[in-house]
Amino acid sequence: MNATADKTAAELEQKVSERLAALPDVDSSTIEPHAEGTKVVLEGSVDTVFSARKAVLSAETVDGVHDVESHLALTGKNGASASH
Repeated sequence: MNATADKTAAELEQKVSERLAALPDVDSSTIEPHAEGTKVVLEGSVDTVFSARKAVLSAETVDGVHDVESHLALTGKNGASASH
């Protein structure tokens, strides 16, 4: 990557981080976005599948993002029990 692409990637990562931080029920401190061109990869962990989906959908709304790939692990800390 050249310096311009690095700057653009950093700006995209910052915008996605800010968008994630605005989500009221998602702990954005455990999610790290990495921009690769117009694709953003979300890495880290979330409590529920719902939180993961919200993070992906939120990242998709950032200007300049054309694709979002989720590498988020589910911790289940605040999620409902999976037992029936």
